[in-house]
Amino acid sequence: MKGVLKIVATGALVSLLGACSSMTTIAERDTYAQPKWYNSCKESGTEGWFWWEKDYAYACGAGESIYAQAAEEQMYAIAMNNFAKRINSKVNSKTEIGFKNDVKSTDTMISYVVKDTVIREHLQRESGHFTLGGKHYTFVKLKMPKETFDALISEAKQQNQVQ
Repeated sequence: MKGVLKIVATGALVSLLGACSSMTTIAERDTYAQPKWYNSCKESGTEGWFWWEKDYAYACGAGESIYAQAAEEQMYAIAMNNFAKRINSKVNSKTEIGFKNDVKSTDTMISYVVKDTVIREHLQRESGHFTLGGKHYTFVKLKMPKETFDALISEAKQQNQVQ
């Protein structure tokens, strides 16, 4: 019986060590940083070579939280919202400049209204994650085939005309 118990205990220990070895260590930084691809995130581009080239639309997002999962959800929601703004949004912008007793004052208001927007066929392209001061910082770049992006814009325009 002791032999069986030793075998079971050894097996459990080996399994636990194996599970730990498949985990990824998140970098702890001393200063804030963004991935280079996030800092220069473009809205569209072409990937591939020669006749295998394909056009894509991109959207980037970042998240920050003391909880890793919350930071990931923030970055994903922001990237998806960036797609949605370009597909189906209306921008309301107003700037007022006034003079009172030769003193100039300026008020600028900009608002985005994004209705429920269909987004499909996006693929995650790149992501990054680090911790700083107990907070998780995450970054993502999503890509979508350009023909899908253009079709979604057309669908949104048709729905706006019907309403």
